[in-house]
Amino acid sequence: MKIGVVGTGTMGKLHLEAWSKMKTVKIGGIAGRNHRVVEQLSETYKTNGYTDYEGLLKSDVDVIDICLPTYLHSEFIRKAAKSGKHIICEKPLALDGKECKELYDVCKTYNVQLLVGHTLRFYPEYQHAREQVKNGAIGNPGVVRLSRGGPYPKGRDAWYMDEAKSGGVLLDLGIHDFDWLRWTFGEVERVMAKQMKRESEDGTPIEHAFVTLRMQSGTIVHLELSWAKKAFESSFEITGDKGMLTYNNLDSNPIKLSLSEDHSQNSFGVAVPESIGKRSPLQQQLQHFRECLISGEKTIISDEDVIKAVEVARAAIESARIGQPVSLLSKKEVV
Repeated sequence: MKIGVVGTGTMGKLHLEAWSKMKTVKIGGIAGRNHRVVEQLSETYKTNGYTDYEGLLKSDVDVIDICLPTYLHSEFIRKAAKSGKHIICEKPLALDGKECKELYDVCKTYNVQLLVGHTLRFYPEYQHAREQVKNGAIGNPGVVRLSRGGPYPKGRDAWYMDEAKSGGVLLDLGIHDFDWLRWTFGEVERVMAKQMKRESEDGTPIEHAFVTLRMQSGTIVHLELSWAKKAFESSFEITGDKGMLTYNNLDSNPIKLSLSEDHSQNSFGVAVPESIGKRSPLQQQLQHFRECLISGEKTIISDEDVIKAVEVARAAIESARIGQPVSLLSKKEVV
């Protein structure tokens, strides 16, 4: 299978590295705006480099892997679909649920697959926690606390700072936990969110959010999201009437070096979690997508999953804006 990767930022480079470790995959091309970076990467991975997207689409790649800013996803997905290429796209798929549905409809029209990377489903800690919840190991889940955070992400043209392009911390970062929560505990009934934005003393932007979700099952979730930390951190605490599950990613990395003049934590633009496994969660996700494309089997991340995760994030954004809870139930369900 030949893969064409679009985007040469942090995620594009991580995807290239993951694909390169698969013997059953060939990187058929790399496309990006920066000629120098494209040239370097194409030399590293012994493939063709393109600074025009159309050139990559005209090549013989089977799959287009889109690692671009969220606001560009729609344009590049539509062009790939019209070219008959299957598509893998970084999360979030789009900035709202309506756009997500339109993109799936376009891909169905051209008979191509659209697979979206909600990587948290491939992290062993989160997989195991879900299995324990589903198996009844902690009884009936009552309260769930999650946190996810890192330094404010750097992006070309500062696109993360424009919520109309990124969706801010609630969509871009929160989408991971919103998807995992639905996957594990079912549908979300109501969302309440508070958000804070400001600049630190050195001028670095800071964004922080607290989200409370009431699941239809009755479980209450407290989620903390932050673009104000020095390094990536994530944790969960899941409490039921028979037990508790806890996890903190820093427990797997007990040695931590911090130098006053060292800014390396954010040198790659976007902070990402480290993995101590033989195959990273990203590599496992891409391998799963490849197998689904070959076998025709459905991916564990459905169209509905992708759309609803975005809708939960949009509800959180709306709640933070109006200062009131937002219901995700339809009028019929409310009655």
